[in-house]
Amino acid sequence: MRVEQARIFYDLITHNRLTNCLELGFFHGVSTAYIAGAIQDLQQGHLTTIDLTTASAREPNVGWILSETGLGHLVTIHLEKRSFNWRLMRMLQEGQFETFDFCYLDGGHTWYDTGFAFCLVERLLRPGGWAVFDDLHFTFRESSNSEKPWVRRMPEEEQTEPQVQRVFELLVETNPNFCDFRRMGQFGFARKRESSWATRTRETNQTEAIVAQALEVARTDVNLRNGLLTSPARTLSKLSMRPQDDFSHFVFAESQSLGPLPSEVSEYGSTIVYMERVENANVEARSSLWESSKKTA
Repeated sequence: MRVEQARIFYDLITHNRLTNCLELGFFHGVSTAYIAGAIQDLQQGHLTTIDLTTASAREPNVGWILSETGLGHLVTIHLEKRSFNWRLMRMLQEGQFETFDFCYLDGGHTWYDTGFAFCLVERLLRPGGWAVFDDLHFTFRESSNSEKPWVRRMPEEEQTEPQVQRVFELLVETNPNFCDFRRMGQFGFARKRESSWATRTRETNQTEAIVAQALEVARTDVNLRNGLLTSPARTLSKLSMRPQDDFSHFVFAESQSLGPLPSEVSEYGSTIVYMERVENANVEARSSLWESSKKTA
């Protein structure tokens, strides 16, 4: 990253007070230092940066640059064996939904890596947070790696297509949760509009996931199936160890279809969930997650 490019990042971060930052791909760590420097001038914040384990062998490497600039205390470095997307998965597992104000995507440069990374970053960015894409016009055919075997094994179109630009065009600029799009040379900028991964919204999905797990077990467990039909809230509460109130709006009914049917809302506001017909009418109750949960309870 050149100084004139760093100034754009500096103004973006300081003018919008983007204090919790994420960087995907730091290479030598020059951009890392520039971002950390902006955070330092804000007098609050932190940067999490991720790259491959091979980055530690570069000269200079990110550790040396941060040591020389005195910015190491503002940065957490993660080194991954295959992809920064693995670390992003861990962040989501830890519940870090909508916690970052800024994300700089500068690694992978493929539709597969950058495209999937953006899908994960969308969940990690706060409302009002910015995503910045580097190397919009990059192609493997014109890169310093063009003659390497792993590049030459790529299909022709993957070598010549500007894949980061395709991500920006097809996934970012078409995403209704993003706005304020800008293209400045090799950089693409986008701001997240509003919360789309709030805790309350995700918890609603979680109850649906618990219902799905219960339906799977009920295909082979008569006791659980009967429990869902007769006392669904109590049965789901025992299964999940969550309060019965979380499931008070569910009602279960048996369907004649072997395939799934969509749930419906009754005139009383209940959610009717249809259980698929089981092919074997002589299903026997067996040891299951339901039995384990009853013993635990």
